[in-house]
Amino acid sequence: MKHPVATTHTLLANTNLSRSSRHASRAKPCKWFGTRAAASLATGLCALACVPTVQASDAVRAMPVDTFIQTLAVVTHVNYTDGAYANVRNVADDLAWLGIYHVRDATPGASVPFSSYVYLAQRGVKFSFLIVSDVAESIARAAQLNATVPGSVTAIEGFNEIDNFPVSDHGLTGTAAGLALQREIYARVRSTPELAGVPVYDLTGYDLKSVETRAGSADYANQHAYPQNGQQPTYNAQGGSWLPAAINSVKKFQLPTVITEFGYFSMPQAGWYMIGVDEATQAKGVLNGYMDAVAAGVKRTYVYELLDEKPDPLNKSGEWHYGFFRNDNSPKRLAYEIRNLTSILNASTTRRASGAAPGTLAYTLSDMPVSANSLLLQKKDGRFVLALWNETPIWNRETGTPLTSPPASVELDLGAKAARIDLYDPLVAQTPFASHRDLRQLTVHVPDHVILIEVTPADAPGN
Repeated sequence: MKHPVATTHTLLANTNLSRSSRHASRAKPCKWFGTRAAASLATGLCALACVPTVQASDAVRAMPVDTFIQTLAVVTHVNYTDGAYANVRNVADDLAWLGIYHVRDATPGASVPFSSYVYLAQRGVKFSFLIVSDVAESIARAAQLNATVPGSVTAIEGFNEIDNFPVSDHGLTGTAAGLALQREIYARVRSTPELAGVPVYDLTGYDLKSVETRAGSADYANQHAYPQNGQQPTYNAQGGSWLPAAINSVKKFQLPTVITEFGYFSMPQAGWYMIGVDEATQAKGVLNGYMDAVAAGVKRTYVYELLDEKPDPLNKSGEWHYGFFRNDNSPKRLAYEIRNLTSILNASTTRRASGAAPGTLAYTLSDMPVSANSLLLQKKDGRFVLALWNETPIWNRETGTPLTSPPASVELDLGAKAARIDLYDPLVAQTPFASHRDLRQLTVHVPDHVILIEVTPADAPGN
């Protein structure tokens, strides 16, 4: 392991970031935004930028908060009418409560009234539709919704995990069938006026090694990543860098990337393979994963899933415990955490800060461990939010219990005094756990999950 170093912040945030089965770990690609304090992981899965020192005058370009929030998405199953998703009002209310509006779902089918999708779309829900049956019919239904509520369809996705759910096409099977159907999907979307400008996500579960290009098939590379054994999404000293592996596996296609399934189920387990965790650990892992994906340049990450689909009081199946909300629609720790996050980020003052060049902040982070990462955001009012998180072990797979590591002491230097610095822990509350005024340097204790440092520049109006 490399010793901690001060990290450079010359990477620029990109403002145009380009389950049916919840089993195997199909991690994904990524180009890193933000920084991790090390040259690279020993596995070589991610190349991470860093240099020994950095001047406080080096300005970092922040990602606008609105852009960041648009990367947050969740999987829904409106077509499942025998469980929690039958109440579409709960679905709409839950999404609004979270502050998330992008969902991934199957294209409208006969099992659900079309009006249910119209209702959700009119409530602001944006659909990425997964093709699950007849290609022509599925695309026609998606087009119908987009014509009824313009802008409600944000993507069309090819077939899901064909290694787990095989497809066939004119005598073809396996990867060959999936690739042929994907070309048909792409061509039909491109020729459908009601879907003009709607991108096509690639299918999942095919043999990536046998394919070198997605030209004429997809606008976005697509992967799934489920961290196993209660591990963190990106960094694990013993291996298992789930998100980087997934992202790197499709990097050769040179396309922007989406992750259409990612998550943890909240049913504590011990042992090996797809181990469940408690609700607090689920919350840590999911938010860390959202942040990791954005820092890696992923366009959008769909966490599996909004609701626990069926009641499972005896904890017999992890399948029914992936939700942000329990089957009775009560929020889990994860739901509170994401609501806290979006509420903190959306909160603005009436005056706009103007302390730095537009969209940039000069700062230095020293003593960041190899397992830590950062991401700089900026609110509409000009205040900056620096997210820090340290992916130390969070689950003991042998005992099926949570792990807690001592927080890392990281030195933040802003190069000049800030009028105000507020620290937030979204896992706990929407209010700051500490506040400081007229401060340039601060020792930050970075835990195993995301904390937020809100910086108000010294020469902001009214200061």
